[in-house]
Amino acid sequence: MKTTADSSDDFQKAVAQWRERHQIREDEAILLCLELFQIHQRHWDELRRRELPSFTEFRDSLNQLRSTTILVRRDAAALVEELRRYQGGRKFIAPSVAGVIATALLALAAGVLIGRFVL
Repeated sequence: MKTTADSSDDFQKAVAQWRERHQIREDEAILLCLELFQIHQRHWDELRRRELPSFTEFRDSLNQLRSTTILVRRDAAALVEELRRYQGGRKFIAPSVAGVIATALLALAAGVLIGRFVL
């Protein structure tokens, strides 16, 4: 991969060959356009360079991600193991007949009282 200086040198050589081939003078307006293009290109190259993280930042981020992943896996394994040991709440206990009847009577009484006060 070429560095910016190498690319700039190559560009300057190509422009010189182009000027020679087409016999363009030093004071032509098209050369001003080329210079403006170079300024524009350097500006955007610098912006791209600033936006991309360096390799060390990327490597550090990956190392942090790796350590976080290890911690999450360890904690998840501990949680799964604890859930396997926990036996409570697995057995279904059917409600008693007396409990069902009492609940039905209380619900009926509450409905009647609400109906009386609302109407």
